[in-house]
Amino acid sequence: MSDQAEKSVTAPEKEEAAKTEEKVPLYTGYDLDYFVTPKDLIDAVRKLDQAGFFLEDISCLDMKEGFQLVYHFDRFDQPGRVGLRVMQDRENHDVPSIHHIYPGADWHERECFDFFGIRFKGHPNLLPLLLDPDHQGPPPLIKDESARKSLEELYPDRVTTPVNIEDEQFTREITNCSNPKYRNPS
Repeated sequence: MSDQAEKSVTAPEKEEAAKTEEKVPLYTGYDLDYFVTPKDLIDAVRKLDQAGFFLEDISCLDMKEGFQLVYHFDRFDQPGRVGLRVMQDRENHDVPSIHHIYPGADWHERECFDFFGIRFKGHPNLLPLLLDPDHQGPPPLIKDESARKSLEELYPDRVTTPVNIEDEQFTREITNCSNPKYRNPS
């Protein structure tokens, strides 16, 4: 087979591969995403509040390493979605409440308490939100050991080491996170 015939056979395959690559979403929904320690959570949330962010929601994942709380923030005046992730071990699943900064956190924290047993220190009303107050047994969204994924399995290409929120780079990044480089790569 000549080189020319070989090239014409492989060109469509390359073109198909390029189309497949284009289908991979480039924007993940976050402009910034950080792991923070439980002790740094309040300071990180204060910085987001000062930068004009509102709290969208708080969710929880039951993982091999413990519980991962995920806090989602955004802004009305300029786009810029930020995620904060906090890992907490199973034995001590007390996390500081952010209710005093974002009163709307009340319901989200109560939901995480209902379904995962996370206790939010400083929460003014940590009572069941959705479950029957007489619910007996473990929280319903606790997984069996064999069903839990690890950080490495969920985030294979990601650094999960908590950031230093005292570093000026953290403040600069959240202030300027509306940079469109993540949304419209050139």
